Amino acid sequence: MLFTFFCAFLEFLTAFSAASFVLWAVLLAYLGLAACLLFFSKLREYGPLIWTLSSGIIFTTLGCEWLYAIHEEYGYLALRNICFQILSLILLLTYVKDKSDLLLYAWTTVVGSAGANLINFLRLRKYCTWSFTWRFSWQQHLLPILVLFANSLVNLLYVSADVAQLGVMTSDYYVGLYSVASKVTALLKQLLGAVIVVTVPRLACLYGQKGGEFFQKLARQIADLLVMLALPAACALFALGEEVVILTADLDFAPAAGAMKLLGLALVFSLLGWFYMAAVLVPARQEKAALLAISIASVVNVSLNFLLIPAFKEAGAALATLLADLVTCLACYFLAKKSARLLPSGKKLASSLLDCLYAYLVCQAALAKGLGPGATVFWAALWAIPGYFVILYMLGNRVLLEFKRGSRWE
Repeated sequence: MLFTFFCAFLEFLTAFSAASFVLWAVLLAYLGLAACLLFFSKLREYGPLIWTLSSGIIFTTLGCEWLYAIHEEYGYLALRNICFQILSLILLLTYVKDKSDLLLYAWTTVVGSAGANLINFLRLRKYCTWSFTWRFSWQQHLLPILVLFANSLVNLLYVSADVAQLGVMTSDYYVGLYSVASKVTALLKQLLGAVIVVTVPRLACLYGQKGGEFFQKLARQIADLLVMLALPAACALFALGEEVVILTADLDFAPAAGAMKLLGLALVFSLLGWFYMAAVLVPARQEKAALLAISIASVVNVSLNFLLIPAFKEAGAALATLLADLVTCLACYFLAKKSARLLPSGKKLASSLLDCLYAYLVCQAALAKGLGPGATVFWAALWAIPGYFVILYMLGNRVLLEFKRGSRWE
């Protein structure tokens, strides 16, 4: 836990402060980590493993991935990651044979991230030059860093609360059910959330340079696009929850379908809350408002877990997450109203909801065929995905085309 704390702290220092400030912070973090290993005997036995994994901190700092994100070099970042992950996989399969090779496994993991960040460091001269200095304005950077770090820490507690409370209040069986459901929805969230990640630098630039009109236009298009993508994903998980669980885990985990359906619905609010927070509040320098929103949601989530888990087990934790994500979305929206009014378009929302009915009927038709889980999901996707976009186009919903045109600005 302490090691995770230091890594999270360094991640935010890397992203939001000057190079010399970051390097001093890295030194302090390593000293703090050394102190933890010195004074906590339970950690000391994992010393070699912890030091191996912590070697990635300095490479992450030097990699300055945030700089490449600002310049929207996502093609380069993707290619770099793929190459080093393949290298890491080759080393893993070559040298890691059994449980005694745990340290080797850690090194193969570090190689993937360290190598990628080393390439980043060597390419920095394309954009800037930097040198180490003893003089830096730590007062200017410290408060925003601490606010963003607190935001990250509260978010970590928010995400971890369900599993932790399930483990304390029930048994490992229900923790396993919830973990299966949450991993699938987390994967979908990361996939759909890529829309937010790749547009935040541009939105921040628009907000800072061209004023409200350009920012409002692109941000509304992103909100419409997120709704258009998230609604059918939630609908599919609601209709095919059991088949997806069996396909990704095993028949023994079929009871996790209820939790997956609820988390699928939560996906819509989670993505919109993420969008309002990362694409509106943070570029508008309202980090404290973002911290307030996620703090309120965390309190709601933990409180509802205490009420719902004893009666409904993993489904209760999923329902608490659904309600907490709704609170996050609403809180971020109302806090962001000062900077931008970005409710999704009513007409486009209506067309997406109507189209979700088609997707749901296709999923029900696939279930009626009595095929296996894999064939059912494949058959439903084969008909639902193309049909969804065709019907959207027929209903006059041109979100994808508008987003493509709107994202081109000089």
